Amino acid sequence: MWFDALLNYISAIGYGVDDEQFRRRWPAVQLVGKDIARFHAVIWPAMLLAAGLPVPTRVFGHGWLLVGGEKMSKSKLTGIAPSQITDTFGSDAFRYYFMSAITFGQDGSFSWEDLSARYHSELANGFGNLASRVIAMLSKYFDGVVPEAGPSEEPDLAIQRTVAAAALNADAAIERLAINEAIDAIWTIVDELNGYITEQEPWVLAKDPATRERLGTVLYTAVEGLRALAVLLHPVIPEATAKLWAALGAEPALGVLQDQQIREAGSWGQLPAGTTVSALQALFPRIEETAEVGSA
Repeated sequence: MWFDALLNYISAIGYGVDDEQFRRRWPAVQLVGKDIARFHAVIWPAMLLAAGLPVPTRVFGHGWLLVGGEKMSKSKLTGIAPSQITDTFGSDAFRYYFMSAITFGQDGSFSWEDLSARYHSELANGFGNLASRVIAMLSKYFDGVVPEAGPSEEPDLAIQRTVAAAALNADAAIERLAINEAIDAIWTIVDELNGYITEQEPWVLAKDPATRERLGTVLYTAVEGLRALAVLLHPVIPEATAKLWAALGAEPALGVLQDQQIREAGSWGQLPAGTTVSALQALFPRIEETAEVGSA
């Protein structure tokens, strides 16, 4: 059984049928359950070597998902169907929660309360509200057109450094398969931008024609930060970031979101001034407690 099962790793990617596809995808990193590591780290490499093929670049054993302190099990009725989560919170929140709340490679505990708390505090109030505020202020103060940035002051430069560092650190974390660390690195942009907007008070700058240039710099800094966030978070929350990318009007100048490179996301000044933004609906609407599956 294991012999046939292990061969699927290479037969599914073209071995013996599509040599070009096979060479492009193999050798690869293999993700396996920690309780079947022996088959993948001993038997499988031996089979490959006997066939004259390269072994995997890495075999990474992931942990178990725990519910109520126990491994998910159909027989013990501790399993949770993904649809139970996505029907209420959506697929983006599903992906975000399991990638950020659990250290990849270790056992992780799931709870409805934690999922709901993270959804509201991090996705709805943190990222979603940030995106909505910036787009709304661009529409209100600049008729929906991204303004030219004036001279950068220290708070603006601090955001630029945060974005550059986040992209660098996220890329390094992904190489280590430390997915939660990558998201933590990216989330520094969310936190810093929210604090930046609070401190710079663009709604106050908008009241005085003398600070019009400064207002443009602040909002350009904010919208360029959103551009970087859309790229960096796209693998994690693809639906929300696609909506944000469309609202930013970024595709004509920068191309489709899927083609953007994480390693280049930290390079500042990519979204051109003069780009027209469009209305953005709430990316992560608040969910009433009575509607949450876990509260029933």
